[in-house]
Amino acid sequence: MAKHYKCPKCNESSVSLKEKYKLGHWKIIHCSNCNARLCGHPVVLILAYLVYLWVFGWFMVWAYLEQTFLPVLYLIPAWLILDYFNVAGIPLSVMRPKRN
Repeated sequence: MAKHYKCPKCNESSVSLKEKYKLGHWKIIHCSNCNARLCGHPVVLILAYLVYLWVFGWFMVWAYLEQTFLPVLYLIPAWLILDYFNVAGIPLSVMRPKRN
């Protein structure tokens, strides 16, 4: 069974893991229970992307200085760990409804 996260508007566990992962990439999703528009908290997303860039730069400079591709392989588990924290740590925010 897929892990579900609580919608901040209706407080029901209606956000799937796949949808929560999309939030980490600046996507907008809808709650399946109350149809609220949800996004990741922008300030936390900015900080997460700065960490992604720093880790990527660190491993690329390390690979360049050592003249080997081994640090690029070390980047893969580091990136997966960052993705886990991105999904687990990004709080949901309710957006205003669209005006027609």
